[in-house]
Amino acid sequence: MQSQGKLYVVGIGPGNVELMTLKARKAIEESEYVVGYKTYVERISDLLEGKKVVTTPMRKEVERVEIALNLAREHVVSLISGGDPSVYGILPLVVEYVVENNLDVAIEVVPGVTAVNAASALLGSPISGDHAVVSLSDLLVPWSQIEKRLIYALKGDFVVAIYNPSSRRRRENLRKVLKLIRKFRGDVWVGVVRNAFRDGERVAIKRVSELEEDEVDMNTILIVGNSESVAARGFMFTPRGYSRKYKISPERKRAKMGAETREGVEIARKSEEILKALHTEEGLKGDIVRRCIATTGDVSIRDVLRFKGDVYEGVKALKDDCRIIVDVRMVKAGLRRDSIAAVDFGDGENTKTASGLRNLEDLVEGSIVAIGNSPSAALALYEIAQSHRPRFIVATPVGFVNAAESKEAIRSLEIPSITTEGPRGGSGICAAIVNCLIEHAERSD
Repeated sequence: MQSQGKLYVVGIGPGNVELMTLKARKAIEESEYVVGYKTYVERISDLLEGKKVVTTPMRKEVERVEIALNLAREHVVSLISGGDPSVYGILPLVVEYVVENNLDVAIEVVPGVTAVNAASALLGSPISGDHAVVSLSDLLVPWSQIEKRLIYALKGDFVVAIYNPSSRRRRENLRKVLKLIRKFRGDVWVGVVRNAFRDGERVAIKRVSELEEDEVDMNTILIVGNSESVAARGFMFTPRGYSRKYKISPERKRAKMGAETREGVEIARKSEEILKALHTEEGLKGDIVRRCIATTGDVSIRDVLRFKGDVYEGVKALKDDCRIIVDVRMVKAGLRRDSIAAVDFGDGENTKTASGLRNLEDLVEGSIVAIGNSPSAALALYEIAQSHRPRFIVATPVGFVNAAESKEAIRSLEIPSITTEGPRGGSGICAAIVNCLIEHAERSD
């Protein structure tokens, strides 16, 4: 026979009573007893006048559930859960306990605003579509399982929300995770939200490399951006694809060769006229050659440029928001889009660029890779490409040791590429080529 009472399992949201649902408030109003973790119950203290309150400390979840279910045989009870009771909340234990003990208790679940919903709203909109949520707490789940799930989420290019990222006892887990993020995502944007919608709220948007361990604790949510996530004007957001389908921004006059001021545009116009006279070839290849001439001030650079396959593949990749991986910071600094610098991930006995690229080999597949300085990085890329095929390659490493050979190796790959022949090249030429591809990708025609 079913009990005469009832158990509400109530999600109270991230902590601010203004974010509780009307249904949650009504359930608490109807309840004679309110049961919960002491910290969560204190957050709704203004709603508990006249209620019989039972609290238990952390890690007494089973005791808490037993108390609530026993009371619910004869009374209306609200069992409180932070956020949503289904998401790292108390509900799974309630259901499991009822099933395992064959109990007959009336139960109604009241959903709540999750911490990740709250954090996303404070940051802008990093959670806008497909995403994964992972908790780093290994009290109930083995670390090996947490790590495996996180790696698959990172490889799948999901935006990843991380609960329980660090505590005094588990600092090492956070260090491991930051290393995994850099390995599989590079130095991406991360939203850091502490005490969302509560006293002591703090919101920041940082690169992984900028994240300090002491600013992350159990009250913090980390949201790791995917390959499309953007940080701009104080917002972190992940576009849903509207800009690919609809026109959402006004037409802007395209800057010529990076110039935007009136005087700069006039200088660029005159330069274009001179460059057009020096090299008359039309189309993307012609634009790339002229850009390299402008960068070096040397017309003969056109004689060492080599195009392999369809050069428009680079433009198509950029239109698809393809990831860009470069060898050194000098190339990264010269680009009009964000990129990952392999030198930032270097370790081991090889050069930093070569070892860094090998540490990023899982990201190489499907990416544009631009090598502007390091022959050893180009040779490493040649080896990596055998199993992790990049979508497009720009390789212009400079020097008299291995530079010519490394670029010859790149040209032997069945992958579209732009290279220079012999010892000539450099980071400036590499950045110029990639920027020219970017400009063509951003055109509306």
